[in-house]
Amino acid sequence: MTANAGATDGKSPSTSKKRGRPRKNSEEAIKDSSKKAQSAQEKYIQALEEKNALLEAELLDKDYDEDISISPTEYIKVMSLLPYRLNLCTKERGQGKVYKFDTLFQIKRIIYSDLSDILEAQRDFLEKGFFIILNKRVVRSNGLDETQAGVLTKEKIEEILSGSSEGISLYSSANDEQQLMIVDMLTDKMVEDYNSVDLNVVDKISRISKINISAKAEDARKLLKPNEAIEDIEE
Repeated sequence: MTANAGATDGKSPSTSKKRGRPRKNSEEAIKDSSKKAQSAQEKYIQALEEKNALLEAELLDKDYDEDISISPTEYIKVMSLLPYRLNLCTKERGQGKVYKFDTLFQIKRIIYSDLSDILEAQRDFLEKGFFIILNKRVVRSNGLDETQAGVLTKEKIEEILSGSSEGISLYSSANDEQQLMIVDMLTDKMVEDYNSVDLNVVDKISRISKINISAKAEDARKLLKPNEAIEDIEE
């Protein structure tokens, strides 16, 4: 009788605990399962993003490789980075076919066969930053990526001339030839319109280059416009 009574007693402490445990374990299992699913999804998305980035990089390289063949008669855009006359010649010592650039940032279309000869005869002009090739395929096929990366582009030069906050660091990163050219550009701007330049930039670049740009501009103005000295403009 005692054994039967204990088995039918619904208020038994041991039986109550056994009924509560399955419910608690089920809730925790659901939460754990949800966290694992979320974590797996995040990892999957991250893996997809990484895979897509790799594929894009591979496709970019593949595009370059596929387009590496350039027709000798294809026209390639070339920009002058000189503030004065630039002559690009297909042969050494100014011989052969000559492409003349008269102004800063002027762009001309040069037949690829001629450009190849120019690179053979005047590669140093590109290295010094006298001109830049505006065609990535040509740059890549001629192994000029690193060379052009070290040349200040039109946009960077304009940042310096406009007095951008990054101007001084850009100027300091330029090679010696481009630094001298930028001094000439600032000088020309001061001769043309004294108020068109940032005098703080002029002063800092003068210190770096050890060239008194203001004095140089004043001398040039006296020759070109003898009746308009810089001192008069300042007043």
